[in-house]
Amino acid sequence: MSVKEEAQKILADLPENADWNDLVKALYLNKKITLGMTDLELSKSPLTEDDVAAIMGRLQSARRVPDDMRNTRDYRPGNEATMGMVAGIVAIFFAFVFPPISWIAAPIAIVAGAMGLKKHQEKAWVPILMAVVSIAPMIMVLNEHVSYF
Repeated sequence: MSVKEEAQKILADLPENADWNDLVKALYLNKKITLGMTDLELSKSPLTEDDVAAIMGRLQSARRVPDDMRNTRDYRPGNEATMGMVAGIVAIFFAFVFPPISWIAAPIAIVAGAMGLKKHQEKAWVPILMAVVSIAPMIMVLNEHVSYF
């Protein structure tokens, strides 16, 4: 049987009100598509509706892209989270090199991150974490210079 004949048979077996998802499910059930299938699913015969639902769920979740720098449609350079990340990078970099710059950048990162969290921006917690990391060397240096009486 040719591919065209097999495809026509699968199409003929679909109900009249079938949509594209029904067609894709039928192709999976007949193992004409194997993308996203596990080895167990490939060896299993026949596939159940639950197996196909699991495959479709994996495919749909794989298409979701987080709203971060890879998703330029939703990511706005210059927002609070971005400014905080830049300040956090500066704070970490200068924490060991020239601490006074870090003393300025770390609070900026914390404030910008907090503003980003308040506005529910993605990854707004990162600048706060970066500021805390940059503050750790400052605390160590201060502990070395503080005399205890």
